[in-house]
Amino acid sequence: MSPFGYLKWPEMRPVALELIARMNEGHGRNLFSIPVADFVGVFAPDAPAAEMEKVVRRGDIHFTADSPSSGTFALTEGEMATFDLGRDGLVLRVPSRMSGRYEVRPDAFHIEFNKSESLEGCKRILLLICNPVISINVSSERVDIRLPNKIFDLCVEF
Repeated sequence: MSPFGYLKWPEMRPVALELIARMNEGHGRNLFSIPVADFVGVFAPDAPAAEMEKVVRRGDIHFTADSPSSGTFALTEGEMATFDLGRDGLVLRVPSRMSGRYEVRPDAFHIEFNKSESLEGCKRILLLICNPVISINVSSERVDIRLPNKIFDLCVEF
């Protein structure tokens, strides 16, 4: 069982639903882009502008469909960005390189990161402790974040 348990953040639901719709609509076009700030914004819809600006500078995540329901994604190489979610000491790090695979479903999407090119989920205790994110599943009900050690997995319910 994760030390975080299940977090309840109902304000994330509209942002998650919009991102799911954008992923599905974009996948239908085969090539599409989403600003990385919009993507990580699902974790902190009310983040301060100063925190969002750190991620805005990273540009867009580019997606390429290669099957009816999945494809690949990559973020152009750039400077690492650390994004404080402003709650519970949680922080995300956008790495200098980020890529992997994605899968869309009508009411959800799944992201699987390539090794060494993934977001990092961090917790500020006395200092910042970070772990690479293996995958993220965003559905109409919750966001599941899988980390290398199951004890640190995170589930945010709406």
